Amino acid sequence: MKLLEKCGLSKEQISMFEKYRDILLEWNEKFNLTAITDPDEIEEKHFYDSFVMADFFPTNNLSLLDVGSGAGFPGIPLAIVDPSLHVTLLEANGKRVSFLKEVVKQLGLTNVEIIQGRAEELKTREKYDIVTARAVKELNILVEISFHLLKVHGVFIAYKGSSAKEELSNAKNAIKTVGGGPSVLLEHELPISKNPRVFLRISKIRETPMKYPRSYGEIIKHPL
Repeated sequence: MKLLEKCGLSKEQISMFEKYRDILLEWNEKFNLTAITDPDEIEEKHFYDSFVMADFFPTNNLSLLDVGSGAGFPGIPLAIVDPSLHVTLLEANGKRVSFLKEVVKQLGLTNVEIIQGRAEELKTREKYDIVTARAVKELNILVEISFHLLKVHGVFIAYKGSSAKEELSNAKNAIKTVGGGPSVLLEHELPISKNPRVFLRISKIRETPMKYPRSYGEIIKHPL
């Protein structure tokens, strides 16, 4: 955990990340959780890449929903780094939910809640200060399925790669329709692999109209 040691984390936090890595690799032998299995790459491309975005806005005592959490990225790393952050992991796949529950249990994360389900089917509205999504759908679809869950004046963070600028351009109508406002591209480079990363940060300026999100089938068939 040489990279994480340089990030100012405590010994306890680094120990939690080590345990998280070990559980991930163990479960990955049975379920397809990640294609990245090298310990150093997990540290950089999953752990570091997940929590570095916290530098771009304050997370203290806020609520965060991680949509399509998968193996827990970015939600669990953010919960480890900032214990005051109230994190909800939303995942539809039952096996992945079982994995997430095991990680939360073994790491003793009292600031993490897990919900099995799909974002567009949740009845909750305007509840979370921050909504994140990593490797989940194209942006015009992603904002419709998740923006109703975000508080007005909250921020939506999408983890994207080289397609970020094009996706943002294609999603302008969708963002405006569901209550989104100013959008910012935050670019950075992973310190070891030098892989480029882009965060799309979108502010919410008004409530999402009640007719959104539509059914998933309609969203896919007729994207905004």
